[in-house]
Amino acid sequence: MIIYTVDLLTLVRYLFITKMITNAPKKLRRVVLEVFGGCNYTCQMCPQSAPGRGKSFTRKMPIDTFKKILDQIIPKHLDDNPVVHLEGSGEPTMAKDLPEYIKLVKEKKLKCFIYCNGARLNGKFMEQVIDAGIDYIRFSIIGYNKDKYKEWMNIDNFELIKKNIKELNEYIKKVGSKCLVSTYHLVTNNNNIEEEIELYKTNVINELGNNNAYIWKMHNWSGNYENPNPRKLTDRKSCGRPFAPEITVRAGGATGRSAAVVPCCQTLGPPNEEKSILGHLDNQSFEDVYYGEAYEKLRKAHKEKNFDDIEYCKNCDFLYDDPEVLVWTNDKSSKLYHMLGTDDDFILTEYKS
Repeated sequence: MIIYTVDLLTLVRYLFITKMITNAPKKLRRVVLEVFGGCNYTCQMCPQSAPGRGKSFTRKMPIDTFKKILDQIIPKHLDDNPVVHLEGSGEPTMAKDLPEYIKLVKEKKLKCFIYCNGARLNGKFMEQVIDAGIDYIRFSIIGYNKDKYKEWMNIDNFELIKKNIKELNEYIKKVGSKCLVSTYHLVTNNNNIEEEIELYKTNVINELGNNNAYIWKMHNWSGNYENPNPRKLTDRKSCGRPFAPEITVRAGGATGRSAAVVPCCQTLGPPNEEKSILGHLDNQSFEDVYYGEAYEKLRKAHKEKNFDDIEYCKNCDFLYDDPEVLVWTNDKSSKLYHMLGTDDDFILTEYKS
């Protein structure tokens, strides 16, 4: 008779990976692979350009690392209808070879999304992005007119971005692309929400035509930004992100590293960015990070509501439930995953325009 032995550490690791003793979801619906960690904007409400932010976070993800991650998670760890995002908290259009990254995703027969400021998305580059097969592009237009845009995004590009979107829409129609386009606005004054909505409709939405738009309240980037329009403070509860069927991977990471896994895109800028690293996929496997000790510690703290144990979570305003975070959209079919409590599944909430 042959007797097989296994050490306890190996057994525990196996149990985590097979999800017998983990709080992690079984399959991913959303994979965020940040292609470029830096940005060409210095928006007032974003810690992208905060003093002290390390250059190791603002780099481009090496395309070989990108390929490796895709190969690791596909198809074993994906749900039936997953989406791959290429923005994270960086500006994806800063990567001149962005179309090549999109093609790699589409070769895997996956949906591919980008969120961007749109300043570089024009001309031949724009055409290459569409031709690569991108499925969805969201433009951040924070500001309901030229002056407000310049105030919050620190650049006088309001008319340029609208021009770029119009050219994009024309090219999509010309080549028969199925790419969807939307715009995104953050409320700049919570006491003036209705007026902001009407001005945004007039100056952005109506001018651009059929594009969907979403208007949200601001957030505080896990406490790294002093939100001038704070959310309603109630009892803290888990935002749900640690249990969500998703993974967020930065382009960069700790010094000399790339592909840092973080809990969400909110831990942007010092001091929380580096503190929130849960592992690096440049030299660790998906299983070792996603079911690893650091991620499980985060999930346990959220499940038990011990938020003060997590330095990069304790001051985040996503812990305070504000059901009107999305204040307006013209997307009639908009169903957003509103993260509440500590259940493995999101509570699905339908918002109406």
